[in-house]
This record gives sequence, C-alpha cells and structure tokens, in this order.
Amino acid sequence: MKSIRLLAASKYVIGYNCLADCGTDHAKLPIYCVENNFVKKAYASDNKIGPLENAIKSIKAANLEGKVFPVLAEGLGYLISEIDVVSILGMGGRLIVSILEEANLIDVKRLILIANSENSILRDFLEKNNWKIDVEELIKEKGKYYQLMVLAKGSMKLSAIEKEFGPLIIKDKSEAFIEMIDKFIKKLTKAKQHAKSADVIIEIDERLKILKEVIS
Repeated sequence: MKSIRLLAASKYVIGYNCLADCGTDHAKLPIYCVENNFVKKAYASDNKIGPLENAIKSIKAANLEGKVFPVLAEGLGYLISEIDVVSILGMGGRLIVSILEEANLIDVKRLILIANSENSILRDFLEKNNWKIDVEELIKEKGKYYQLMVLAKGSMKLSAIEKEFGPLIIKDKSEAFIEMIDKFIKKLTKAKQHAKSADVIIEIDERLKILKEVIS
C-alpha cells in the first residue's frame, strides 16, 4: 500500500476487533489491516457499484473473502455490534458529518477521519456530539495537506482556529504544518497588495495575524 494517508490511518486501527471503511473504493485499507492482523475482519463499503466491484476484485486477489466483506451502502447504515472502529477518508467534511449523523455509533470506540475540506464543520460536529480528539497528524501527500484525526467518545472544547487546523496539529507545529501556514501567509500577503477595499485589507490583516500567531 503506497498511499501515505492510508498508511498513516492504518496505525490507528491496530488492536481493534472489526473495521468499517466507508467510501472504500479498492478496499486498500481494510485489506492491509486484515493482512497485517490489525483487526480480525473488516467491512469495505461504498455507495457506487464501480468502486465496490474494484473492492471485490481486490479482496479476491488478496484471498481475503470471509475476512473482508464488501458492502454496497449509503453511509454506515450497515453497522453492527462487532464493528468497533470506523474510517472515513477522502471526503468533504460536510459529507462526513452527514454520514456520521445518520449512523448508529453506539458500539464504535474509535473514528479515524480525513476530510478533504471543511475541517471546521467536521470538528464542530464532533465537539457537539461528544467525540474527543485523541490523535492528529498533518499529512502531506502529492503536494496537498490532509488533516488526519483519531477520535474516541468524550468531550472537548475547541476554539475557531482549533476547529480549522486541529488542536494537536497546532500544538505539534510539524514541518508540514509550518510549511502549509507559510503558503497561506504568502498567498494572503500577495492578495493584500492587490486589494482595493479598506475593509478587505482589514480582513486580510486580521487573518494574517491569526495565521502568524498559530505558528509562533
């Protein structure tokens, strides 16, 4: 498995019983986790026939029929009590929220999430629905930055900037995080030079102040 994001996510599956990977596509994560005995079994779900057929082919090729189960499903409606860890990787934050809102997560002990966008919306939902961030990583893959978050049931209180970038990512101040924020700062500084409205300049200055503080 070559994906940096999937390899990073797989570490947090170790020690659980059964994984549900929602939006699985080729079922790479469930196959890798079962092959390496991170979990005993896994469900690989997708809401489209094409990706699910890819998953079925991958499961057969890995000789894991009976251990990795392909599921055609919208969201996580198929959750059963043996599933104790759920991964949703590579969707927008708003879509992940809509999936989690509809799911019965009573037996789920851990969520492993990577949103492609709208991380603030996702963390706001998690805060309001009694999920607590245990681990976060900022992952750079193919020139893009992804926020991996691992959650258990519990409470947390996040500021607006923590919802956007992640409290532990901000605290860690990794090389990738500083690089990402620096890019935002350079882009905004350039935009400020071309701004014609005083209100826009004030708005940009306020944003720049926040971004500089977050890496100081």
